[in-house]
Amino acid sequence: MNKKQITGISIAVALIAIYFGIKMYASSVAEGKVNESIAKVTNFADIDYKSVSVDLLGMDVRISDILVSPVNAKEKLKIHEIIIHDIDKNADIPTFLSMSCNGIELNIKDLGEEAEGLRNLGYIDKMIVNLNVEYSYDKEKKEINISKIGIGADEAGEISVSLRLGNISLNPNEIVGLLFNFQQIIFHEAKIEYKDESLFERFIKLRAEEQDLSIEDFKKSIIQDIEIEIENANDDLAKDSLGEIMEFVEDPEELSITASPSKPQPLGRLMRIEQLSNDIFRLLNIKIKS
Repeated sequence: MNKKQITGISIAVALIAIYFGIKMYASSVAEGKVNESIAKVTNFADIDYKSVSVDLLGMDVRISDILVSPVNAKEKLKIHEIIIHDIDKNADIPTFLSMSCNGIELNIKDLGEEAEGLRNLGYIDKMIVNLNVEYSYDKEKKEINISKIGIGADEAGEISVSLRLGNISLNPNEIVGLLFNFQQIIFHEAKIEYKDESLFERFIKLRAEEQDLSIEDFKKSIIQDIEIEIENANDDLAKDSLGEIMEFVEDPEELSITASPSKPQPLGRLMRIEQLSNDIFRLLNIKIKS
């Protein structure tokens, strides 16, 4: 082995040692931060976990095998892992956050009145749920941009929401006031996306059985009702949206709903529109796409 090879191997070993040294230090710091965060919620829940690690390349913090025990509750929630991709470490309420919760175990028997409905849909023991959250907050504009709140379950589907709201303060002393003054929040735009992985078909099957119909005949009855609504609709926007819903019923894969008003609207005004009518379709410029 020549000197160049020895030198190369020595450098490689040194780099590996440095990498793992930094990784161990970063993991230790991250674990300290995690423990501090857990300490802040001890009045609401006991939280245990197996390990904390840091991906130095992406700087993701990964918390594994979490067990959440809410105070005064018998049920415990198991989470396979929580990954914090990015977070504002300097604010009591982070002004930006990107995180994933993977493998949340929901025991059907612990869901109270909802349990029977889920069993009727074919979900017996437990459901595995994943949650993704990503948002950012602009202090000067007082706007929060929720890029994604996504909830998905195995053998069910995923629903994700993106939303931009204004006139919001993340000051801890003021945020409680939002509960009483939420009518003053300004709505800018929103999008809801749903991807089906059998939930809709299970629902159709259940309703068909309740009416002693085949799945095909039950779907036909829904489509006929939608066709009547299309004939009675007063504008093209409503007709197009109903047509997209009909396509989803025929072939349930994806469905999205977007709302992008020509100018921002206070939530208080939107709440005064009591039903989903043509007025709110036009006001929010609602579009449905299958």
